Amino acid sequence: MKSSVSSNPLSHKLSVKGWPEGLRLPAPIQWGVLFLLPLSIAGYWLVSKLSVLPASSWDFTLYPGALLAAILLVPLNWWLESVKWAELLPWAPLGRRMREVLYGTAWSMVGPLRLGAGIGRLAAVRPKERNMAMRAFATASVSQWWCTITAAAIGLLCSKFYLAGSSVLLISAVTIGLYFGWSPGFWHRIKNTPFCGQWGLSRKIATVRRRRALNLSIARFFVMLFQFVLLLNAFGHLSVLQHSVERFFIQGQGAALTWGLTSLAPMPAFGDLGLREAAAIAAISAPTPHDMTAIVGATFTLWLINLFIPAMVGVVWHGMTRRKSAAKGTIFGA
Repeated sequence: MKSSVSSNPLSHKLSVKGWPEGLRLPAPIQWGVLFLLPLSIAGYWLVSKLSVLPASSWDFTLYPGALLAAILLVPLNWWLESVKWAELLPWAPLGRRMREVLYGTAWSMVGPLRLGAGIGRLAAVRPKERNMAMRAFATASVSQWWCTITAAAIGLLCSKFYLAGSSVLLISAVTIGLYFGWSPGFWHRIKNTPFCGQWGLSRKIATVRRRRALNLSIARFFVMLFQFVLLLNAFGHLSVLQHSVERFFIQGQGAALTWGLTSLAPMPAFGDLGLREAAAIAAISAPTPHDMTAIVGATFTLWLINLFIPAMVGVVWHGMTRRKSAAKGTIFGA
C-alpha cells in the first residue's frame, strides 16, 4: 500500500489522513464550521425560544421521588459502561476500568467529536495496553452510537416522519451489518477514509466481545432513557396528561430524538450544554411554557448528574491513584 502511494505522482498532494491538501480548510475556519457555528445557531434559537416565556413558567415544582430515582441510576449507568470497557479491554480489575472510564468522561468535557473520552481513557491505561485500548474505545463508541441512531429512527417513525425514519433505520441496518463483519464492495472503497477510522479499529475486536459490548450498550441506553423520562417527570413535564403510559411514551420518544439530533453535532460535552437543550426543545412535546422550562431543567440536570459529576469523580480518583503510585515509586526507589 505504501509503495503504491509513493509511486503516485499525486501522492505529495495528499495529507497523512488522505485528504487532498487543496481541499483542507485553515484550522480557524474548521473550528468555526465544526464548533462555533452550530453552537451559535443553537444558542440563538434557544434564547429566542426561552426569552418570550413568562417568568411564572420558571417556577418549578420538583417531584423529589423521580429526581432521586434518576440520581440512583447514575452508578448503574457508569457500571454498565465500565463492564463494557472491561469486556473489550480485559486483564485488569473492574475498579481500574471504571476509573479509566470516568477519567475519559472528564476529557470528553473539552474534546471534540467525543474523542476527548478516548484520549482520556488512553492516558489512563498502561502504555502497553494503548493499542488495544484504541480498538476497545472505537468498538464501545460504535455500539453506543448504533443504539442512539436506532432509537432515533424508531422515534421518527412514531412521529410519522416515515421517510426520515426509514432512511435512518437503513443506516442503522448497514451499521449493525458492518459492526458484525459484513464487508460489501462499498466498504472496501471507503474503509481507509478518515470517516471510517473507528470502524477499521473496532472490527479487529473479537466478534463475541463486540456482541457483548452491543448488549451492554443497549442496556445502558435504556437506563439513560429511563433517567431522562424520570427527570422530565421530576420537573412536571406534561403533568396535565392523566394517563402515565401516554406521557412516558411521548417523553421517551422525544428523548430518543434529542439524542439522535445531538449525535450529529461534533461538540464536546461542554458544547452539548447548549445544544442538548435546543435539541430537546425541538424534539420533545411542550404544549405549555411550563413544559418548555421543564425540558430545559431536566436536560441540564441529566447533564449534571450523568456527565459533570462523574467527570469530577474521575479526575479526583485518577489524581489520587497517580499520587499513590508516585509515592510507592519513591519508597521503592529509596
